[in-house]
Amino acid sequence: MNKNTKALWQSPWGYSESFLLSFGFLFIGFALEYTSGTSSFGAIVFPYNLIFGGIYILQIVLVYFFIRNTATFKFLSGIPASIGAIVALSVLVVIMGVTSQVPMQEKGFVNNFGLNRITSSIPFLLINFYLLFILAMVVIRRLFPLKWSNWGFICSHLGLWITVFAAGIGSGDLQRLRMDLIENRIEGRAYDAKGNYFELPLAIKLNDFKIEEFRPKLAVVDNTTGTLYEASKPSLIMIEDGLRCKLHDWKIELEEFYVTSGRAGDRYYPIVDLGAAPAAKVKLVTPAKDTITGWISCGSFNRPHESLKIDDRFSLLMTVPEPKRFSSEVSIFTPDGRKQEQTLEVNKSFTVNGWKIYQLSYDEKMGIYSSKSIVEMVKDPWQVYVYIGVFMMMIGAVYMFWRGNKVKNEETINVVSD
Repeated sequence: MNKNTKALWQSPWGYSESFLLSFGFLFIGFALEYTSGTSSFGAIVFPYNLIFGGIYILQIVLVYFFIRNTATFKFLSGIPASIGAIVALSVLVVIMGVTSQVPMQEKGFVNNFGLNRITSSIPFLLINFYLLFILAMVVIRRLFPLKWSNWGFICSHLGLWITVFAAGIGSGDLQRLRMDLIENRIEGRAYDAKGNYFELPLAIKLNDFKIEEFRPKLAVVDNTTGTLYEASKPSLIMIEDGLRCKLHDWKIELEEFYVTSGRAGDRYYPIVDLGAAPAAKVKLVTPAKDTITGWISCGSFNRPHESLKIDDRFSLLMTVPEPKRFSSEVSIFTPDGRKQEQTLEVNKSFTVNGWKIYQLSYDEKMGIYSSKSIVEMVKDPWQVYVYIGVFMMMIGAVYMFWRGNKVKNEETINVVSD
């Protein structure tokens, strides 16, 4: 008995044609990537990205008017085409997850096909445009004729389209810079990851940099390797007043501790001076009941560290204190003559003239004596449209969930009534 099967590319198209189209775009993209060498498309910036985006939207509208009554439109706005495009994009995401996304100087299979820079590669660009086109056809198909029952679907899918579209064409306008601030100095330039400097439409003066640190910790180091000894847990114990503890096989008692100190003679004294470092006098008892007493210090940029030798293999030391909180008291000047006083903190941004300013880092070598604060400057003019798209997706999803429950409840009532 002969089984009738549809020939490939015979209308109506289905999953076979969808996967062939999607992976055909991938094949073409990788071929172009290979022939173009190691240079992928660079991000386009304003106003070229706006012009390109307008042309792309116009193209979608024109294509719709030409094919809206054909089987091609039905295919492009259907589930098979969407599944094929999503699977192709998923393949690129998997490749991005299993290959290191770092620049390579030497030529090879990974570099030649752009597998180490997927998000800026030609195949990623092609499949994203194809997916956006498919998504636009899906939205338009539900949009005409307009029905209230389709409102949630249109809102969520149009929101997804806006999010992906805005994030894609707006990536070139995203600026992420750093600015080094020195106390009592006005700075108006910032630099990117490549070290290129840019003049900004604002200037910042660092009035005071503040940092709070945790207490340092006690640790045992292996003298032969220079690494921390971690035979058991805990391997680090924070120093506290009156500390009595057992670290690995040794009993330790804290006799004296100074947050800032300096060594004079055979001991440390509390002092307030540039570079003064934490120091502690400890008593250590070994498993053989031998007692060792001495001073330890983590040191600083101008003070040496000091450890307590337990035996030929192990020594007790003090770790460098970890930062608990750091912030910058700054004055921000804008071209219109305004001056704003602000405190910059980690994960708390302040926006001025379209720039978001974050506290990022400081001179870690100087520690609490750092007079340099490093802030991050971020400008993303397309971010608001991404947020609009995400908000539309959320509203649409909530509406479809509510409508689904409502229809289900109505069906249940009708069944009960019957």
